[in-house]
Amino acid sequence: MTMTTSLDETSMSNIPATPQWTDDELRTLVSFRKRHGRRWKSKLLDLYLFGKDDSEPDGAGLRRIRNRHGPSRVHALKTSALDAAEARLSAEPGRPS
Repeated sequence: MTMTTSLDETSMSNIPATPQWTDDELRTLVSFRKRHGRRWKSKLLDLYLFGKDDSEPDGAGLRRIRNRHGPSRVHALKTSALDAAEARLSAEPGRPS
């Protein structure tokens, strides 16, 4: 008798949970977007590709984002989600935006 398990049970148990974006990560991305304009994702992905992200202001934060989330998750980040984060973070008293 052969014991079978569904593909979903085995493959899904090995996939780590997607980490949530932290406020510091979102601040870093908002700041990068302000400096680079509407093509900020392309610029950041180029920097990641060529290992030049550390030459940017808050390069350590950009590298942390790459290592924690990966370039594909940054690319998938919706403009509306970053806009909402920017509005929320700028509304916090005593915090720089």
